[in-house]
Amino acid sequence: EAILTCYGRIATAHAIDALLEHTGDDRPHVRTTAIAALGASQSAAGEPKLVEVAEKMGDPDQSTAVSALGTLGSDTAVAELTKLARGDNFDLATSAITALGSASSDEATAAIHALIDAPDPRIAAAALGVIDSVDGPLLGRLGQIIKSGDPRLVSAAIGALAKAGEPALPTLRTAATIGGHAERATAVNAIGEIGGAKAVAVLGELLATAEPYTSRAAARALAALGGKDARELLFNAAMSERGASSGALAVVAELQGDDVDQALLAVLKSGSSDDREVALPRLVKAGNPEAFQLALKLARDGSRSDKAVAVRTLAEAGTPQAADALIQLASKGYGDVRERALRALVQSQPGNPMVTQLLRDSLTSGQRDQATTAASLLGQIGSDAARQALLAALGAKDTRVSQAAVAALGNFAGNDQVKTALLAAAKDNPEIRQRVMGELVQSGDPEGLKLAQAAVAGDDPDIARQALWMLATANTADSEALFASALGNKQSAIRAAAVEAMSRNSDEKTTETLVRMMNDSDADVRQAALSTLGRVGSERAASVLMSAAQSGKPEDRVAAVSSLAMLDSPQAGSQLARLMRDPDASVAQAAIGAAYNAGPEADQALASLVNDAGTAADVKAMAASQLRMRGNQLDATTEANVIKLVGGDGESYGGIVVHRR
Repeated sequence: EAILTCYGRIATAHAIDALLEHTGDDRPHVRTTAIAALGASQSAAGEPKLVEVAEKMGDPDQSTAVSALGTLGSDTAVAELTKLARGDNFDLATSAITALGSASSDEATAAIHALIDAPDPRIAAAALGVIDSVDGPLLGRLGQIIKSGDPRLVSAAIGALAKAGEPALPTLRTAATIGGHAERATAVNAIGEIGGAKAVAVLGELLATAEPYTSRAAARALAALGGKDARELLFNAAMSERGASSGALAVVAELQGDDVDQALLAVLKSGSSDDREVALPRLVKAGNPEAFQLALKLARDGSRSDKAVAVRTLAEAGTPQAADALIQLASKGYGDVRERALRALVQSQPGNPMVTQLLRDSLTSGQRDQATTAASLLGQIGSDAARQALLAALGAKDTRVSQAAVAALGNFAGNDQVKTALLAAAKDNPEIRQRVMGELVQSGDPEGLKLAQAAVAGDDPDIARQALWMLATANTADSEALFASALGNKQSAIRAAAVEAMSRNSDEKTTETLVRMMNDSDADVRQAALSTLGRVGSERAASVLMSAAQSGKPEDRVAAVSSLAMLDSPQAGSQLARLMRDPDASVAQAAIGAAYNAGPEADQALASLVNDAGTAADVKAMAASQLRMRGNQLDATTEANVIKLVGGDGESYGGIVVHRR
């Protein structure tokens, strides 16, 4: 391969013959190198082979041949590339356009300019992307493209304008203030790419007057250009009322120099809260004493937003002085400031014994909110001292605090001491038993399963329901056995709870179990099974629901109809439309109520009910209300009947204001 590359540079007749011979080499990399070298040779003798490969669809070296034609740059090569660029294969066309861009000839430039007017905007955009110089006529064409507003071409045209230099600045200035965010940013970047005093002046104008998105892009462009004038414009904008909103202040805060610190200090003293939010972090991190004292003052006496900014600033400063200030705020502050300071300390200094002690004090303060927050933060620290504090809190008189301690101890899963303490707490305090059970079940501990088993076997359906929902996520053999036990429980409420919890698993086995529970002796269990099938939503579940909606006890059919609304299925929508005329009024009304998500057939069925003089009054009114809420265009007759029944759009019917969606 290296030798063939050299042959391409040597480009004698003998070298070209060798390259042509190796275009038939059965070694892929060797063949690819030979084709590329033919382009580098600048020899007309290689043109026919390159054209042959470039036109051969499916050839693995087609793109290499196209690129080589661009390197060759001859009249024949340009003509071939132009033909390919106008072809139907978009990928090949864009490769040909890129190759034309690398061919340094007047013919290639003319071909690219002609492709700007291609009917396919993707081809036109690709041509705009390879333009390397812009003369007066082309500058005018690019301006017209930008004015057209075609989003497929505008960004490409703006990018091309950067090649025109300073004459393009007025057009780019306009482009930076119209169109979408992407086009504006592209225009600002193009101005920065042009550079020079005039470009700096245009960027300064945009920084001072444009909307925030554009002004921020202008601020970044000025910072990238650098220089005295650009820096002065940034400083002036940063000190103005638009300092924060224009983005100038944030950019200045990233610059270096004593003048930056002085400017930021001035902003702190006279700027808005938004300005302070930008200026304060840089100065505090740099150890500026004035900024540090202001941060402390804002943390103690500022507005809620100022306090949040000040505490965050101290936390991010990472200096010993800032850390001491946070300790002070956490120990002597109150409310949000104290909590924010504690959270910041846990993030930045989790191993600091003083932080743990502050949290221990909060845990036993007697204030519920403060104690529950402290429990959560101790769980995040995860140290032995934090664990001991949480274990002690299990015996708190306030159940909310003890429950928070249980939740935080979940971070110590696998610790025998924690497990023993949790089980003891669960035994002695029924109010936190559910929380302990949840933590142990979630960690996969067998003791959690025992607690769940006792809950399911107990007499309280609510406790059993919580246990079953926790077990549904475990999906183990033991949890399956417990579900089977619950489904056979004598209490119908527990059977129903087990059925509802099964919605977390949507496998085939679950579906068949739900189908079986549809035959339960208790109506609540049957309806729970039908409702859960709707949440499962499988093909089998949908089939069962559509069948159940047609026959059986009225209450079961109503439950099945309601579940049909959960199915994203045209068949379910058609079924609901048919059931709106069911002889059983409860089924018909259920179908009407479930039709909010149904398709066009539902509109037709609802309109038919509204316009049918034989429809029962309550069914007709319900159908009219559903039509109004669906918000579709109604014919004149149906609209008139709906207005009679439920009023016009936005009017009250039965105490409920009904609007079109």
